Amino acid sequence: MFGPVSLAALALAASVMAPALPARTDWVGETVFAKQSGVAYGEVGPDGTFSPVARLRSIQYVVVKDEKGRLQVSQDGKPVWVSKEDMVRLKDAVEHYTKMLDGDPNNDTWYAFRGWARHKAGQTAEGLKDYAEAIRLKPTAAPWYSNRGLIHIEAKQVDDAIADFSSAIDLLPSEIPYRNRAMAYSRKKDWAKAAEDYEKSVEINPDSAVGLNGLAWLLSTAPDDKVRDGKRALEAAKKACELTDHKNGGHLDTLAAAYAEVGEFARAVEWQEKALKAGDIPIKDLDAARQRLELYKAKKPYRGE
Repeated sequence: MFGPVSLAALALAASVMAPALPARTDWVGETVFAKQSGVAYGEVGPDGTFSPVARLRSIQYVVVKDEKGRLQVSQDGKPVWVSKEDMVRLKDAVEHYTKMLDGDPNNDTWYAFRGWARHKAGQTAEGLKDYAEAIRLKPTAAPWYSNRGLIHIEAKQVDDAIADFSSAIDLLPSEIPYRNRAMAYSRKKDWAKAAEDYEKSVEINPDSAVGLNGLAWLLSTAPDDKVRDGKRALEAAKKACELTDHKNGGHLDTLAAAYAEVGEFARAVEWQEKALKAGDIPIKDLDAARQRLELYKAKKPYRGE
């Protein structure tokens, strides 16, 4: 939504006098990938014991904490822990999956994982070729269509994205491809179809904080008066925040937008301030979040583009 923040350069004298900082060895802030499908995530107890809870649902994550051989990442809006040995950094991911393919050249999973890594490394055309091969090897794998659709969205090929998400839904009508297609329809400004798909997504999984948040944001901020529904938005936003223990800044941001849509601007200001204090809103989105706070102080709702 917004460009990178510009930072002023330090004076030469200050840079000469400043002590050299040791190189960072942790992975905090880095993009990492699951080395293979089925990586376990879980909780770490007070005594340091790791208790597996479930399996990662995505390929890519951003590291929040790096402690004692474990990484904290976000799964479905909640912080979870994974073994550092089970993850690979973006800069090493393509090489890792290529080695896996050297030993198993007909494995559709390795092509799909490498395709996503190539895309994130700036090699989108090569990434799409890998997904084409993954789908050729396993044409019934709904996730590969859905993942390729996400690449098409980021490449601004929205019609291709919708086609892939629709293929994924035909194969396996699950929460994620409906949610992804809703996002694609939003890019086309087809707010009604986006709302329909978000509703279908949360119907399939009513406890998905990500799906509820997407639905609430659309119903709070869509430019189309016929699509906005403040009451339903507030209901979905509250549940998304409850599911993430009111710790996810992006979900608190949505809750504030929902309160603004129903005219409760004091609550909108309260929750927008909490969203900004949560500390997890991406830097590129902070200016927009601060601007929304000023809108709510002026008793105005936010409208998307």
